[in-house]
Amino acid sequence: MGARASGWWDGTWNPVGGCSVVSSGCRNCYAAKLSATQQTAHRIALYENTTDWVRGKPVFNGELSVLPPEHSGWTWPLTWPGAKYPLLGDGEPSLIFVGDMSDLFHEDRPQTIIDEVTATLAASPHIGMFLTKRADRMAEHFSAPRNKANRQRWQPRMWLGFSAERQREFDDRWSQMRQLAASGWTVFASVAPMLAPVRLPQDFLDYGERIWCICSGEQDRGDRPMDPTWARALRDQCAEAGVPFFMLQMAGRKPIPADLFVRQFPRREMPN
Repeated sequence: MGARASGWWDGTWNPVGGCSVVSSGCRNCYAAKLSATQQTAHRIALYENTTDWVRGKPVFNGELSVLPPEHSGWTWPLTWPGAKYPLLGDGEPSLIFVGDMSDLFHEDRPQTIIDEVTATLAASPHIGMFLTKRADRMAEHFSAPRNKANRQRWQPRMWLGFSAERQREFDDRWSQMRQLAASGWTVFASVAPMLAPVRLPQDFLDYGERIWCICSGEQDRGDRPMDPTWARALRDQCAEAGVPFFMLQMAGRKPIPADLFVRQFPRREMPN
């Protein structure tokens, strides 16, 4: 966790670790490799639980982990003063990517842990960005009757996202997330790693500047190619509908073509 800005966030917070494969987009997951190598090299306890040693080398095992209750990392969103230059502009809240090294909404993650993470973030002065491939569980959590009373207070503090690598995954996960968009949450789609063309549904585009689309090629060695025309088609759909578009990177960390270097953010909902 820390204030390491990268693309569409000002800082990251990782109170939980571990994950497992959901779909083809997981094949070259950067987080799995990072938690088993660089993070382990620094002896970060959270990631040691997610790592096995095979022939002297660290290998990600996917086991779920969580910071101990007394760990200072739990209070980081509450004590961090925010980015010196927030991506949203001077005087705006900082964007915290929650769980960039795992999936908070993993089906085996205890509900009590999810509750603690979301409640802590809601008490901070920042905006937490949650991203999942398990859109059904995210939708269930934020639509649960027990959280209904918190909705008005939480919505300005949380952006809820799902990742999808192809049309099949997009359609399936958007079918779960559309209820959150309809009830006032800021929802975003991360088309990453983009492995095929994606056509954004009309009921996604209809939200205009209240929704968000991020696009990225694969981020690590063994990356699968992304045709720039796929990204351009996504950009054009967003531009026509007034949906903010953010091009994170091309596959293989190739330079982003000048016409694709678009980095917009959704309209921030102000507290009542």
